[in-house]
Amino acid sequence: MASAINSLSIKHPHQIISFIAWLCALVVLLVGLITPDKKEILLLLTVSSLCLLMFNSVAMTTWVFHQFKDKQLRFIALLCSAALMLCTVGDVINFNLSQHYHRYATLIKHDYLVDSILLFAPGYSLLFLACVLAYKRQQAISRLKSAFFIVVVLVVSATSLASMYLDGAGIPILAMTGFYSVVVTAVGLMGLMLVVVYGGFYAPKPIMWVSLGLLLAALADAIIGAFWIYGNQGQGFYPQVRYINWFIYISSQCLVIHLAKVVALAK
Repeated sequence: MASAINSLSIKHPHQIISFIAWLCALVVLLVGLITPDKKEILLLLTVSSLCLLMFNSVAMTTWVFHQFKDKQLRFIALLCSAALMLCTVGDVINFNLSQHYHRYATLIKHDYLVDSILLFAPGYSLLFLACVLAYKRQQAISRLKSAFFIVVVLVVSATSLASMYLDGAGIPILAMTGFYSVVVTAVGLMGLMLVVVYGGFYAPKPIMWVSLGLLLAALADAIIGAFWIYGNQGQGFYPQVRYINWFIYISSQCLVIHLAKVVALAK
């Protein structure tokens, strides 16, 4: 993470703010696993991460608008900010402040996570669109590439869902998690596609860091599915999985919110 900061423009504090948000998430992980009873500290650091990320995302969008007149680049920045805002609302749902369980099926305890898909799915769809536009700035997307991409996404997402699904989870949970699996797999695969189109092993380091963030987004949601929703026979490995997922998820967001700026500065 420190090298990522050095790789990006030092004239602006955006990378530093992301790093502080990441540190907050790291402390949440450590405190949550070691002394989970420190609820006040965990809440403060969790909210701090989200506030820092939202502020940073808006700041970078503003920076892009001030520095560039490229309409597509500005649109990418807006998409990234909108994606983060939607995901942040999804995060609040995942906090389960109302303490609701087993709403859709008696087998799945933490099915409130399914409700958050209504925010995360459109959020990550916007991020996916931003990545597609970033890709097209370097190379056109042919029908053959699109078809191949869709096939890979469907195969990977179907395989992933089949490996964790539990009989008795119910049609609503299957439908929502199945659809969301496709969305987040597409986002993760775009991470690899961006590295390839921007030079492969010779791609700018900031591009590689953003691409890593996209892959981490897919990993974070895979962890939710395997260990929080369907894990432990539907009871979830809670609360440990919450803190592990939070760290990976925030690590992802700390990187992907830089997409527009990184694409603008990529050579």
